Amino acid sequence: MSDMFGEDRDVDPDKALAAVGVPRTYRWQGTLQDMLSAVRLAMQQQRLDDSVIDRAAEAVVMQLCDTLGGQITYLPRGVAIRRALRNARIYADSQRGAMPHELATRYRMSIQNIYDIIARQRALARRAEPDLFGFDDP
Repeated sequence: MSDMFGEDRDVDPDKALAAVGVPRTYRWQGTLQDMLSAVRLAMQQQRLDDSVIDRAAEAVVMQLCDTLGGQITYLPRGVAIRRALRNARIYADSQRGAMPHELATRYRMSIQNIYDIIARQRALARRAEPDLFGFDDP
């Protein structure tokens, strides 16, 4: 196809990049590097052995890619993720038999907050369970 000056403008971007010597990169490549760096840093902060950090970090990132790859996924940060992880720990502790007053002391929260967190986490767990009896069918 010609432009208004009569010049040919059918240019393949890959060929143009190859001619200039610029390697083609994808946005996800930078994201993978960021993920690997973050996982490595977290493992170093946990004082894991350097000999396993690289392999373990790659395994974690590969598992995330296998699980979440191809999706648009929101990942919370800061206070929101810390709160969500804390709430999941509280629920797991309660499932292992810890009493609400023990959890309140351990997590420095009121007993009512512990009950509320357990109720919300239980509802989340139920939503994640398969519907074996067809209650969700239309």
